[in-house]
Amino acid sequence: MIGYLKSGLAYKNLLAVLLIAVLVVAIACEGEEEPTATEEAMVEPTATEAMMEPTATEAMMMEPTATEAMMEPTATEAMMMEPTATEAMMPQPTDAMMMPKLEDPLILGHLNAFTGSLSYFGETHLNAINLAAKHVNDAGGIHGAEVQVVEKDTGVNPVQGVDAARALVSVDGAVAIVGALASGVSLAVAESVTIPEGILQVTGASTSPAITVLEDNDFLFRTAASDAAQGVVLAQVAQFQGYETAGIMYINNAYGDGLAAQFEETFTSLGGMVSAKVAHEESQPSYISELEKATEGDPDVLITMSYPGQAEIYLREALEGGYADTFLFADAGKSPEMMEVIGWDLLEGSLGTAQGAPDSPAQQVFLDAYEGAYGALEHPFTAETYDATVLIALAAAKAQNTTDSAAIRDALRDVANPPGTVVGPGVDGIRMALELIAKGEDVNYEGAAGNVDFDENGDVVGYIEIWAVAGGMIISTGQFVLP
Repeated sequence: MIGYLKSGLAYKNLLAVLLIAVLVVAIACEGEEEPTATEEAMVEPTATEAMMEPTATEAMMMEPTATEAMMEPTATEAMMMEPTATEAMMPQPTDAMMMPKLEDPLILGHLNAFTGSLSYFGETHLNAINLAAKHVNDAGGIHGAEVQVVEKDTGVNPVQGVDAARALVSVDGAVAIVGALASGVSLAVAESVTIPEGILQVTGASTSPAITVLEDNDFLFRTAASDAAQGVVLAQVAQFQGYETAGIMYINNAYGDGLAAQFEETFTSLGGMVSAKVAHEESQPSYISELEKATEGDPDVLITMSYPGQAEIYLREALEGGYADTFLFADAGKSPEMMEVIGWDLLEGSLGTAQGAPDSPAQQVFLDAYEGAYGALEHPFTAETYDATVLIALAAAKAQNTTDSAAIRDALRDVANPPGTVVGPGVDGIRMALELIAKGEDVNYEGAAGNVDFDENGDVVGYIEIWAVAGGMIISTGQFVLP
């Protein structure tokens, strides 16, 4: 019976509350209308309702007790709410972690010279590109994707080089090509394969000025300075040595043509005279005929602008036949193997030029890594080939793509040129670059070979080193010229 009464009272209380709510809404809608007598009566609580105030016991139950008011979390509970030391040390998600992983590898084709007149340089350049790929992969890869290198031999022959490039692109799936060494091969590959196919090509050794003016749709870059710079410095060295007349022997290709022309222009402007400028072909059993023309009139110096495979033949013929005994070398002659064949003592004191930068921390990182893996570094353009490989990988990371060559091409200057945080070679330097790129930040790669800021032609401005033959080895004179 008591339960029934209580439920009845609860019902009446609920009804009263609902009626009050209805009246409030009505008043709000009707503005200042006065309630009727009936409404006023309905608003007033009945006698029974008025008597239904909460008892003292009920009021006490509604208010929090002193114990409840004081119920702050205990020390144990507070500790459970705070992260533990282990949780606090857990790495928070980073931009790099949030970056979608790339599954397809970056396949790089490498056009090298394992045979032919530049074969002395082939192994060194293969070492350089493999070292660069290893450094990128050891640094975490391109958003998780690895760099894979496929190499092919050009034989320093444009036709063979074009065939090799076609195979790299159509068969091996190369997205970019590093190489070739010889300018004539690089130009032929660009015109026949990489430009028409829209494939990025970065050479670390081709120095012909013809590359600068090639209509390449911005697909051909190089990390070595043009011979437009080397020819100037080589002429300055000749003039400084007191040579008034010079004969030139040069290979009949884009490299030899451009370098010989620049040397002659500069040497003549400095007051010197080129007595003869004689071209020779890639492969000849003897160069006596060309030597006779180049040394006619007994010039003060014979300038050699040939690859080691040719120069070692005609230099030996020059010495044995008495045609010349004073030589000045361009970059392609910087070959200890060639010097060994001819005889170090016969070339003692000779000078030469080659692309190369002054000592720097970045260069030392590369040298330590290279020499630790492969031994002493003796050939030119090795650092440039390493830089070319790293730059392509960083550009792929910037583009977030390992299969679209045009996208990688478009990102190349973004990672090579200012603005941006300066990063360098080696696993640590590359890892830093990849992490910054993953965060959406700009990077500026300063390479093992120095500055690699690409201009609108895909060229870089670089130092020319003056080197010498001394004590049975090739050494740097410590002179680096920025024309």
